[in-house]
Amino acid sequence: MRLLFTALAALLALSACNPATKQATAQGGKCARVVERAAVVTGPGDVIEARAIGDDCANAVVVWTLRTAAGKPVWTHAAPYEWLANPVDPTSTSEMETFLEQWAGVTVDDTSASPVWSAEDVAAPEAWGTGGSSMFLRDTYESIRAAKMPRVCLPTSKESYQCIFYDAQAEAADVHFNGGA
Repeated sequence: MRLLFTALAALLALSACNPATKQATAQGGKCARVVERAAVVTGPGDVIEARAIGDDCANAVVVWTLRTAAGKPVWTHAAPYEWLANPVDPTSTSEMETFLEQWAGVTVDDTSASPVWSAEDVAAPEAWGTGGSSMFLRDTYESIRAAKMPRVCLPTSKESYQCIFYDAQAEAADVHFNGGA
């Protein structure tokens, strides 16, 4: 009898520890989708991955990741799907797949493609848009631009984008500038 009470008490204690939050499926929910594109940013074999996670597409979170050939994440950006897209049917998995295809298909170029920030420009370059900014001072920004480091610009919302670059010497990625409204 004592063993029965001990077992019952243990079972009750374990059920009290059961989290109230809903467990995600191993695949990331009913709207889970992944699109991968080959890229060369840190070196050959890099992959740009666009992923949707969520039980329904209208409320999904989308994640953009740049990975090395070894699978190491170098840069990532996550946001609610609705911040980045205006789907006709927000519940459509095919519209989500189209969005992810486009998001993963960003162009890889180099920092020389970034707008010039001339000495005459008191503020940031007009090409960045009214909401544009860089954490770098003009001279540093221009030296990064002149170094022609690999660069990727990706949408971060419906009105903004972020251009990141990879510095092979530092083995790190950083934001060259943010652009948009």
